[in-house]
Amino acid sequence: MSYRLDCDLLPEHGLRLVAQAEVTTAISHTKRLLDEHAVHELRKHCKKLRALLRLVQPDHPLLFQSENIHYRNLAHSLAQSRDPVSIRGALLAIAPPHHFPTMHTLLRHMLYQKIDKRTLAQVELLLIKRRGRIESWSLEGVRWAHLERGYRRGYRRARSAWLQVQKVDSAETLHQLRKRVKDHWYHSRLLEEKFPQSAALRCEPLKQLAQALGDWRDIYLLCRLAIATGESLGKELIPILELGDWRKMRLRREIETLCSALFTRAKLKVD
Repeated sequence: MSYRLDCDLLPEHGLRLVAQAEVTTAISHTKRLLDEHAVHELRKHCKKLRALLRLVQPDHPLLFQSENIHYRNLAHSLAQSRDPVSIRGALLAIAPPHHFPTMHTLLRHMLYQKIDKRTLAQVELLLIKRRGRIESWSLEGVRWAHLERGYRRGYRRARSAWLQVQKVDSAETLHQLRKRVKDHWYHSRLLEEKFPQSAALRCEPLKQLAQALGDWRDIYLLCRLAIATGESLGKELIPILELGDWRKMRLRREIETLCSALFTRAKLKVD
């Protein structure tokens, strides 16, 4: 099932169907969690579930609080095994695979060390339990107007995060912007059929922005790791930092352009 609400269904039914599909797909990835890409996919589905819950948060705060914390903790439990994969991707983005062998060796070692088999063994059971709760989510009475309110709220949060970056340009503010942009992108995907003239048209640029912000974050983590590793990288250290800074500068310009186009208005028109 696609990550989109069906206009022919009542919102409460559509939300449950999408949520169940996301959890079911996440469970399928637990069968191969020692595969680094499966960890990434599972965390992505947790983020999509949390975004769906944020869409109804203004009118159902208790539901959001009770469910969001479980998916957040589950994703966090896998985060450490994900970072080395992201950093390796950033390294490959600035140089071919045969460059920087010392750093590649370090990242392979980090990935092996970060995999906690006991944590991974618990993930499937936790997801199965959460899936069983979806049918009892208290969504009775949810209307499209409520989801529109949640959508506008998500836009305001993303725009506020962008304004904060303009005030304080840091890794932390950019990271917060990335989280808010991904929520707004997921909300746009959920509502693209209902609001084709607004939500649907924002999906692709929001996807591009989320990708650019993610790439910036990965390059930042690569440079931070290189500095922490220091002299043990030998002649690789300075080239990694120089290429990383160049890549961050290019991505930062792309982020600026996309945000300027997406978040110009204080209020988002939904139709």
